[in-house]
Amino acid sequence: MLGITLLVTLLLAGSYGYKIYMDYRVPVSYTGRIMSVAIVEDLEFLEGREKRASEHNPGVFFERALLPYSSDGTLYLSQDFAVEKWTGELTTGSQDSFLCTLPDAAWEDKAGSIRDSHVFKLWLVEEDCYYELALAVCGMPVMTLSTQRSEKQDLGDYETDPDRFYYDPDTLYFGQIQVFNPGLGVPQYEIMESGVRYYLRGAGSANFKKKSYAISLLDSKGDKLDAALLGMRSDNSWKLKAMVLDTNKINEKTACQLWEEFALSNTEVNESGPRMEYLELIVDNQYMGLYGLVEPVDTKKLELDKRDVLYKFTDWLLPEDEDFDYAIEHRWKIMTFIRVRYPDPIDDYQKAWAPVRDYLNTFYRGAGDGRAAETKLYLSNAIDMLLFNMAVSGSDNYYKNMYFVADVDETGNYVMRQIPWDLDLTFGTIPGKAFKDNVTVVYEEAAIPFLRDTRPELVRAPLRERWLQCRETFLSTEHIQDIMEANRDYLLNSGVMQRENTRWPGYQMSLDITARLDYQERRMVWLDEYFENF
Repeated sequence: MLGITLLVTLLLAGSYGYKIYMDYRVPVSYTGRIMSVAIVEDLEFLEGREKRASEHNPGVFFERALLPYSSDGTLYLSQDFAVEKWTGELTTGSQDSFLCTLPDAAWEDKAGSIRDSHVFKLWLVEEDCYYELALAVCGMPVMTLSTQRSEKQDLGDYETDPDRFYYDPDTLYFGQIQVFNPGLGVPQYEIMESGVRYYLRGAGSANFKKKSYAISLLDSKGDKLDAALLGMRSDNSWKLKAMVLDTNKINEKTACQLWEEFALSNTEVNESGPRMEYLELIVDNQYMGLYGLVEPVDTKKLELDKRDVLYKFTDWLLPEDEDFDYAIEHRWKIMTFIRVRYPDPIDDYQKAWAPVRDYLNTFYRGAGDGRAAETKLYLSNAIDMLLFNMAVSGSDNYYKNMYFVADVDETGNYVMRQIPWDLDLTFGTIPGKAFKDNVTVVYEEAAIPFLRDTRPELVRAPLRERWLQCRETFLSTEHIQDIMEANRDYLLNSGVMQRENTRWPGYQMSLDITARLDYQERRMVWLDEYFENF
């Protein structure tokens, strides 16, 4: 008991001592504090000190972590706009320097200052010099990538390994990552710091100035490190999507949320797909703007065993039988832009390519093996994929940008399931054009239409029943529009749009989603008629 009392006394004394230290280290008159930063009436005490600038954070910490910083002198502080009080403390970490700010009414309106992208002024003052800094408060998580070294990759040639030639990065970057999460999906403020390997990703997005990235978390030894980010699953591999083609920046997140609701409501088959959360990104002290952090679709998510095969469809080209033969002969894991993502490495290329080869021959050419077509897929999953793609107007997702999972049994027979991916061209956005106001376009993968015509008794009634079930719940027009508006409101309240548009004037972001909401309302009316007669 005496030991516990002594410990409590020491903790209280330490807390009091820290407060005295915090007060002591500001050797000028001040009227109060905000996040431990002294509020001063004027800056006369700066006279005689040298004004300096720095390419790197000159020493401003948030909860013992260096704040994200851009080389123009801007600090980026992540805060939850829904929490009334400011969270955490800004410090210098040194007794020989202090932070101060001038009176600013915006400090009294946290939510408003975040929403309006208000920039506060801070001064980091040292004995003989000072730094004048801008403080941008971001209403969403902030991530930094800091490069320490890079490695050029030898991609070989097309004939040797076309998958590596097309899809592996030219350069790998190694360094450090920070993620400041003010409370998204977690009970309290969370700061994650680790090593990182990253590279530029996305064949289609490579032509845009705003790049997308793939990142892998590393521990101090350079080995893979699993960590839960932004309330999502614990993993080492993540994607950062630039969302260039989506002017409203709500398409992919809304579509991911809707697919998650499909998956949760289907108890027959694992339909786990991508999840996404917003963040602001800084790379090597350069502000890069708004990004979507996305969980990958992989073996862990899909619960694959050693016989199963995971394919990714990355183009619209339909391979011929001789294309498969060529890929098998040359031991390729990519063929006409269908990629084998699992297993890796491939032991038997004939077995790896067999399920997708037969699936395409069955549903796209009507010439598969002798097994009944309806046994080659999970009917409930194929129905869900069709309904989802039609509901979100997945203009780039009903063959291309899909994962196909072949669950293979001990006899070699497979059952195929489908998972969507890369969902930015949705809700009226189409390739080559920002928005197309045509609600009657059909976006269907071939399997269900094939069975509708060949085995209508298996498809028509279950599809209509599933459509009506979904329409009464998560596919109601109001619910879809609510998700869109919630994502729009989050972006609006976070204050990110002004920073995004300043950074990328050529890709102007807009939070006016009136046309999108109207499009979706008319689209759902048309779909009710379409599926009534499917």
